[in-house]
Amino acid sequence: MMMPHPEIPDRPMLWFSRAQLMQVDRRAVEEFGMSVLVLMENAGREVAQVARSYMMEGSAVLILAGAGNNGGDGLVAARHLANHGHRVTVLLTVDEHKFTGAAQTQLQIIKKMDIPSAIFPRQKDAFTQWLEHSDVGDAVVDAMFGTGLNRPVDVSIQELIAQVNQSNRRVISVDIPSGLDCDTGQALGAAVQAAHTVSFCGMKIGFESADAISYLGQISIADIGAPQALLQSCSQKR
Repeated sequence: MMMPHPEIPDRPMLWFSRAQLMQVDRRAVEEFGMSVLVLMENAGREVAQVARSYMMEGSAVLILAGAGNNGGDGLVAARHLANHGHRVTVLLTVDEHKFTGAAQTQLQIIKKMDIPSAIFPRQKDAFTQWLEHSDVGDAVVDAMFGTGLNRPVDVSIQELIAQVNQSNRRVISVDIPSGLDCDTGQALGAAVQAAHTVSFCGMKIGFESADAISYLGQISIADIGAPQALLQSCSQKR
């Protein structure tokens, strides 16, 4: 099987491991003075743009958001989608107090916007309830786990992932399908089967694995504003 052909900007293809992406994040802040909030804003806006390309005007979208920066990206996408008239619901995978830093800031913004939210697994039927009030053409934005995940996901989240994969809803994954290992391309207990993966900065080395193909869907590379020289210096030497 061939890996889905990525949509890429007019620049060389770059490949990254988990450690190299952590280096990009750290150096963007420490050496270039970039705010995590700025990078998050750029990432979430790119995700929202891709999600809108799959949805009818005013259609419903569910944002699955974890407590890390990946979840923060998803919450930014929620705001942009709501601003464009979509019926947005957010399902948090952990309690609100576990959100910190930039992700906590984004959570407070969507709460002030009165975007409906629920907490999983405290409200384990939240996804089922959303399905009952959405159409098959409506979409899900997967922002539960990013490239930092290196251990099997909890059983309760595995159950949620199974529901998502069986839902017949189009799924747009933020940076990487949740549950997929960035370096190996293998599912860590379970992984989301995306229709489209919006990969930030470049490709993940795990995307080359045959195991990853069934999870990635279409791949597009999103520019989140990190300096190109930084990305090139941190990427895989090929």
